[in-house]
Amino acid sequence: MRSRMTRNGQLAAAALLIGLAVSPALAEDDGGEDAPKYPTTVFEEGATSASVTAGDITAAIRMVRRPDIDKDYDVPLLDVMVGGKQVIEVPGVVSGMDIPAAEASIAEIDPDNHHQEVYFTSYSGGAHCCSHVVVAEELGDKWVSVEVGDFDGDGNYLNDLDGDGVAEISTVDNRFLYQFDCYACSAAPLVIYTVRGGKSADVTREKRFEKAHREWLRQMEESIDPGEKWQSPGYLAGWVAEKALLGEGAAAFKDLEAHWDRATDEGEEICTTGQDIDSCPKASRAVMKFPDRLKLFLQQNGYPL
Repeated sequence: MRSRMTRNGQLAAAALLIGLAVSPALAEDDGGEDAPKYPTTVFEEGATSASVTAGDITAAIRMVRRPDIDKDYDVPLLDVMVGGKQVIEVPGVVSGMDIPAAEASIAEIDPDNHHQEVYFTSYSGGAHCCSHVVVAEELGDKWVSVEVGDFDGDGNYLNDLDGDGVAEISTVDNRFLYQFDCYACSAAPLVIYTVRGGKSADVTREKRFEKAHREWLRQMEESIDPGEKWQSPGYLAGWVAEKALLGEGAAAFKDLEAHWDRATDEGEEICTTGQDIDSCPKASRAVMKFPDRLKLFLQQNGYPL
């Protein structure tokens, strides 16, 4: 079975409010949540290696002991071969699990080179974090590994969000999880990455992804009990942020303020500079009610209203 299956249910079920999946998908996507959209490695039961081939590219993962990375646990190692010749080796992260917690997919991510890319994700372990995402791609006459990031969830983030035949890496903004409420009580806006010319790029706000954002907003709104919407700070934070990405943040925030019960909101002490409260200078500390905390957080994290 696929290594993802051992942890996907636990992670995705709690991902966003009331079962909203960590890995965004458009409504027209076929197949189940665990069905791969691209050629993807499959670890047979008990196996410590797996490979997948598309065209002249083979992506192989093997579990090896690398004392320079971790002396106690095996680490997933990605080998990319083109025409039978190894072009790059990329180590993943250690999960501490007794089964492989990594996979690789072959997909067109950067159309400006000759070959498709290899998307490699490995899981670090833990209740809600993290999948480490790397893309191996051809750059001139060599192959390079591009660090995309560490994200909450199972690592199944490849989606062709605008239907142009080129895959994007779509997940959610992890900064919203736990920020205003518990993990399972939190929603988060869609974030979209790509790889171009050996570098990772955030393309979340590009106009061509408006449909994907509308779909994510629809899923978010359908996930919440209408009677709880205006009492859930975790949901409202993600909802206003997603609205802001669509140019509707000011109106959404106005609705929030109209419905939020400030009289029963005792406020919370925060650091106005965005630092952790434990290391925050006294002069930068303030007790703020939820709408005010949210507005400051959105401004500091790139979601202007």
